[in-house]
Amino acid sequence: MTTHRPSSPSHPWIVAAIATVLIVSAVGAKPKPEKAPPEPAPIAGQHYRLVKNWDFGKNVTNRAQLDGEFFTRYIYNDGKLDTLNDEWERYRDNDNHVFADGVLKLTARLTDGLKSGGIESGMLRSKWTGKYGYYECCLKVPKGRGMWPAFWINPQVGWPPEIDILEIVDNGRDNTKNSFHYVHGKNKDNADLETKLDKWGSYRPGFDYSDDFHTFSALWTPDTVDHYVDGVRVAHRRYHWTHDDGSDGGPAHVLLNLAVGGSWPGPPLSADEFPAELAVKYIRVWQVK
Repeated sequence: MTTHRPSSPSHPWIVAAIATVLIVSAVGAKPKPEKAPPEPAPIAGQHYRLVKNWDFGKNVTNRAQLDGEFFTRYIYNDGKLDTLNDEWERYRDNDNHVFADGVLKLTARLTDGLKSGGIESGMLRSKWTGKYGYYECCLKVPKGRGMWPAFWINPQVGWPPEIDILEIVDNGRDNTKNSFHYVHGKNKDNADLETKLDKWGSYRPGFDYSDDFHTFSALWTPDTVDHYVDGVRVAHRRYHWTHDDGSDGGPAHVLLNLAVGGSWPGPPLSADEFPAELAVKYIRVWQVK
């Protein structure tokens, strides 16, 4: 059997009308709303809502958008402090926040030798502030002695309190095969309610964090903090967000940084370790509705 296909419109006015309809439809079409990421398992079905979704492959993909959401220095010294403790890096904006391959790369560069102040690196401090919720970051840490990537929550005023969702140091004893998950302040219960941490406060997952991306999270409530690695709860603690004098710690900002050097991670051993990159897919915050 032969199938006869209807002939195309031959009249010019018909062709023009069809083209006009197609153009109007395309122009008038509304973009589909971006699909929200699924709730993480620890808070699924518990009436949380996504309040911040900094996705560096979708909605924060250039420097202007980054500057709209983040500062690149610590809050201290009128927002100009560019290092802490005895670390070697200085936080700068000289190609230290690189968008590539659908991620943001906080990049440490050797600019003036292997010494304190000789390294420029990248950091983020959120302009958004909040209190309590589920905080999550998906990142890949760099290899290299002296590296100290961290994802943490810090108060707008005063210190402590502080919640270190993640710290990884490579000092020759610790490395990218173990991670630290601390809380700071007098108002913590040093006897963890549940823990997978060793006696040094370290979690050892059985793989190297620098080989791939992993998620690091904290569920922060008025009475407890739970730390998660790739959805596995590694610590469950009693904790109250208060200053050492017992006053409320107030709203907090989110920090992500690539520190280098200092007493804990020790010095980098070679210029060959640079540039070093902390690659970040996203940072998200959910809070109770």
